[in-house]
Amino acid sequence: MKIAFCIENFIIARGGAERYVNDLSYLLSDDEHEVHIFTLKSRRQSRGNLHIHVIKCLPIPRFFKTICFALRCWKEVRSGRFDIVHSFGRTWGMDVFQPLGGSQMGGLVGNLRSIDNFFSKMLKIMTYIFSLRRIVYFLVEKIQIKEARIVIAISAMVKNDLIRYCRLSPQKVKVVRNGIDLEKFHPHNRRFYRKEIRLSLGLTGEDIFIIFVAHNFRLKGLRSLLQALALLNNRDPENHFVVGVFGSGKVKQFTSFSRKRGVRDKCKFISSNKEIQRYYAAADICVHPSYYDPSALVVLEAMASGLPVITTSYCGTSEIIKDGREGFVVRTPADFTELADRITRLNDAELRRKMGEAGRRRAEEFPYSRNIKEILDIYDEYIDSRSR
Repeated sequence: MKIAFCIENFIIARGGAERYVNDLSYLLSDDEHEVHIFTLKSRRQSRGNLHIHVIKCLPIPRFFKTICFALRCWKEVRSGRFDIVHSFGRTWGMDVFQPLGGSQMGGLVGNLRSIDNFFSKMLKIMTYIFSLRRIVYFLVEKIQIKEARIVIAISAMVKNDLIRYCRLSPQKVKVVRNGIDLEKFHPHNRRFYRKEIRLSLGLTGEDIFIIFVAHNFRLKGLRSLLQALALLNNRDPENHFVVGVFGSGKVKQFTSFSRKRGVRDKCKFISSNKEIQRYYAAADICVHPSYYDPSALVVLEAMASGLPVITTSYCGTSEIIKDGREGFVVRTPADFTELADRITRLNDAELRRKMGEAGRRRAEEFPYSRNIKEILDIYDEYIDSRSR
């Protein structure tokens, strides 16, 4: 099968969406499918059945660049004689549309939800209203929803958002959950990396290491986690919880916030999340108190690594977690008291072990092979319907 993938940035360090497209493209190309990726930026090189096409746009404002990429991509795929054109970003001319970031409105609502200050929230709303870039994003999405034959949602939450905000027909959207590399993320990594990583981080044997991984610290709830940590400190200054923050968010801002809350000595800010599987092996708990996440790979990776997880109902991955079995699902990250209570319950090593084992079993239901099969089934269904 000759497949075209369209994504604005094909740089896996940017986040989970880019990692997913990267992994999917390599797995499909290794399975003898011819995969062509059309993108603005890439650090990958073509190899074998995988072909990288970097689309050039002039150095123009971002909203013009979005339209430029959408038009250029549409032109390129039209001339490529592809069996399937699969878009993950803001492009036109696709057969299958998979918005890995969720719906535009769903993301904006989540972003506003993460802002505590009333005046800051009002300012952000005004920025959205008068932002040409946002207007262009909504315009592109509107055309995509109308044009795509099939829309893939990566969680039921995203499906509901697309139906609610984009007036998408339920019959047009299919839910395909993310897959996970079950060998790369595995509890056996503890034997190889746990002692080494914990020593490098200055952790003691008594420390209960909480891992937090994100690129947008505010949206993914780091403030709430630090507030919960401060509350735990007030309740018991001798507690052994330590938070490791991984990613490329606003480190200085949140370092200052942790200092003001009196928990700076309980936080370790690590700018890189390369080889994150090593750090999962060193961790005891994964906390992802997001205000909006279509389907957090972080949570699935942690579960596959045998960690109990704490997330929120605003995270699509929470749909595969039974509260109290694989971890805990709090209603909202704004309730940091509830978050602190759930962390406190995981002070129990035996409970952590049981939940971690349950999380691993649940994660094993979502291997890459399942994700690829469901994607290929959708391709086949579309090709069959087109040939009738």
